[in-house]
Order: sequence, then structure tokens, then C-alpha cells
Amino acid sequence: MKAPKIVTHVGLTLDLSQVKCFKLSPFTSSENDCRQLVVEYSTRTDYVWHPGTQQWESLPIAEIIRYDFPSYELAQAYVREWETLWQDYLDEHAH
Repeated sequence: MKAPKIVTHVGLTLDLSQVKCFKLSPFTSSENDCRQLVVEYSTRTDYVWHPGTQQWESLPIAEIIRYDFPSYELAQAYVREWETLWQDYLDEHAH
């Protein structure tokens, strides 16, 4: 398990140890002309009791954060910066 590392950059605070990937949404949000940085966290498993089967069942949960930017170029620049921060973290914990 990777050691947690909390980083704040451009107003967004993330635990880099839990990040699965960064994406740039190709779509504008429904109400404004902005682009979104999408952060997908590593899938975690939760267990829920199913009353019908009387057994515990695993439930995979993939959390996603969306962060708006006013332009595609700005969002693209910040995605690259976050990817660099994340890669630095991964390189530190590769051993």
C-alpha cells in the first residue's frame, strides 16, 4: 500500500496515493462553457448485506471528482501539471 500524500494545487486537494487517473473531459458542462478535469480514484471495495440472499456481497466503488476550468487550454495545462505531480509521487514510491 502506498503512503498517503495530500497535495493542493490550483484549488484542488487530492491524496495522490488514491488516484487512478487524470482525464480531461471533452465536453462542456451543461450550464457554462467550461472544461472539466476529471480525477478518478482507485476502485475500492465495500461490502453490503443483501437481505434476499442473506450474504455479504462486494460492491466496487469508483469515486470521481470533476473540477471546472474556464477554457480547454487552461484545463489541459493543469492536467499536465497534475500528471507531473502524480508521476513524481509514483516515482518516489516505486521502490
